[in-house]
Amino acid sequence: MSNKSQADQLAEPFDDMLIYQRSVGGRQFDYVAVAEYVARLNKVLGPSNWNYEILKCHVQPEYKEHVIAHVRVTAVVDGATAIKEQYGGAKIKMMKTGGVMDLGNDFKTAVSDAFKKACQGLGIALHLARSEEALALDVEESYPVPQEQWDVFVSNFRALNDEKKDLFRKWFASEGLGEKPERGMGAEGFEKAQVEVIRLSFGAEEVEETY
Repeated sequence: MSNKSQADQLAEPFDDMLIYQRSVGGRQFDYVAVAEYVARLNKVLGPSNWNYEILKCHVQPEYKEHVIAHVRVTAVVDGATAIKEQYGGAKIKMMKTGGVMDLGNDFKTAVSDAFKKACQGLGIALHLARSEEALALDVEESYPVPQEQWDVFVSNFRALNDEKKDLFRKWFASEGLGEKPERGMGAEGFEKAQVEVIRLSFGAEEVEETY
């Protein structure tokens, strides 16, 4: 059992294994997934000794390209009740066709940003700088298509000859899945696109045997 106060335990730096680095605009940023903030609260305080509320989450009227979230975190730390409120935001990601890519993800990102900032009021992750660039990493991580699967898909598509690439583009348009495949597309549509690329690569019979 640790002799440290709960406040000190909350403020302990995260293990390097939990800190991710990404380069954005030529600059390096550190960030920790929101799940680790929840895990820290559960471990130090216990699940029944803290909670959070989404007080408001909406598209800002004055800035229609942004989602704003207002979150309250209430926690019992060392026997005292602490209440921290913060605002978070996320820019709405748009498709090239002009439509919204995934408003649900944008709301989720705004809430996560506000939640993390409120948790910093309890001392969690104060050693990590938060910024708009770091927030963009949260958006990237929230895509329904994992990076690894996307990289395989892109590699398979690039391996097609020009004729088969054109056939895929025509098929993609006929399915109404958008202008072109993107990581922000839905998981179901992406799975269809994966299968079609493999079908064009190896032929229908081999695809049927594979699946």
